[in-house]
Amino acid sequence: MELPAQEQKSSLSVSRTYAYNRGMYTVYNYLVGLLLLSLLLFSCGSARKTFNPNKKFPAAQLKEDYRLFQTILEQKHPSLYWYSTEHQMDSAFDAGGLLLKDSMTEYEFRRVLALVVDNIQCGHTSVRASRSYQKYFDTLSAKRSFPLNIKTWSDTIVLTAPVKNTPLLRGDIIDAINGISSKQIIDTLLRFIPADGNNIVAKSQLLSGTSYFASLYTGVFGWPKTFRVTYKDSLGQPQQTIIQPVVVPKDSLSKAGKKSVKKDKKSKADKLKEQRNLQLSAKNGYAVLELNTFSGSPGLKRFFRKSFKKLGDSAIGNLVIDLRLNGGGRISNSTSLTRYLANKPFKTGDSIYAKKPSFKYGQFIKNNFTETIFTRVSTRKKANLYHFRHFENKYYKPIKRTHYNGQVYVLTGGYTYSASVLVLNALRNQPNVTIVGEPSGGAAYGNTAMIIPDVTLPYTKVRFRLPLFRLVIDKDITKNGKGVEPDVFISATPETIRKGVDAKMEKALELIKKSFK
Repeated sequence: MELPAQEQKSSLSVSRTYAYNRGMYTVYNYLVGLLLLSLLLFSCGSARKTFNPNKKFPAAQLKEDYRLFQTILEQKHPSLYWYSTEHQMDSAFDAGGLLLKDSMTEYEFRRVLALVVDNIQCGHTSVRASRSYQKYFDTLSAKRSFPLNIKTWSDTIVLTAPVKNTPLLRGDIIDAINGISSKQIIDTLLRFIPADGNNIVAKSQLLSGTSYFASLYTGVFGWPKTFRVTYKDSLGQPQQTIIQPVVVPKDSLSKAGKKSVKKDKKSKADKLKEQRNLQLSAKNGYAVLELNTFSGSPGLKRFFRKSFKKLGDSAIGNLVIDLRLNGGGRISNSTSLTRYLANKPFKTGDSIYAKKPSFKYGQFIKNNFTETIFTRVSTRKKANLYHFRHFENKYYKPIKRTHYNGQVYVLTGGYTYSASVLVLNALRNQPNVTIVGEPSGGAAYGNTAMIIPDVTLPYTKVRFRLPLFRLVIDKDITKNGKGVEPDVFISATPETIRKGVDAKMEKALELIKKSFK
């Protein structure tokens, strides 16, 4: 658990007193004292009794954290005024500051910061809980689980799984929860979700994640003893039922935890398959390449080499690439994939730059020293901005030997973000490539996805993500926050959810079948 600021000051005072009176203490006594203190902190941390989520921070401390939050964003964020004007952001900061008149809990303070951050309209700038709060919440959420698995879009909430001991079934449309309409719930929660240019597709997809919805819903509307759900069944008839939070016994949690640890040790290969997997269906004339990340997955480039060699050897003429769950990752990995598919040279972006790199506020910004040195060494100053000229000027050539020249169908959706958008931008409008699904969650024009350290505020220990580089992927695209548009739009519906149909994959396979006729 990280020490609050006043405890840090107290600790610093003790250290100075020790240094001042070092003649009165022996090294032995000092080491013994440290050992006892470590044991005390460890035992407190293990019992998790030292953290109190209801602890209120004085208004003065909240204002100091808020002032630092605003200052760091204004001085270091490269896209603070990308979608909102300086006047609009000043108004948002002022409005947030006016809410800090009294003491607040950490969660209440984070709500204020999240509302301000939403005005930046940047999918890579978000507010995070303190590490201590996160550990507490992980434990709490394990004891009491939100009872609904849902998908949202527009003003609709649809169940994606039945609820035990209730008449609620997959595909039922929820009209209200505890008297609050679905539209009001969605409109309220969307205000706390960051997205490029206020991209509603991205926000709706994030909100559809059960844990994300549960966290926001219970944080904003509280944890009721029961949930009164008004809904429409499969026949469109209005219904109502009462359900309760799912309580998981502590003993079963510990047993499940032990089982999962053993299982994890045996399933490393299965984990890799969940991240990236190639399935060949030579009989049906297609293959499916599922890629759920471009992050530091072990051997991803090697996986690409083997996969495209297999595709070449098999002479399969249709490839479905599933990027629906790919939130991005390393640009080098997305570039590697694109080289097997693109029919002409491409580059990462038209411009990539940061504000002036500085060591200022480094004690609050993770890896600030390293990132500052890196930026100073690798960029060149132009009009008070520091450009990453390597990526701005470098074109990547398609791989020749195992290049895939068949028909490519790329599945996309609201989770398709960051480095995945680089792939889409390089391939869109290519004659043999068809994008199927919904617009990407990441903006087609550009993003701030390259280097994103955490900033930890000194008093509350609340963290927020701070992008350091702005990437304009294609300057000729309209800067409106919208994602890469699909060639064939298709989305889930209550009916496809009810039937358990993967509508996007089904559409891609339908297009492949038509191509054989």
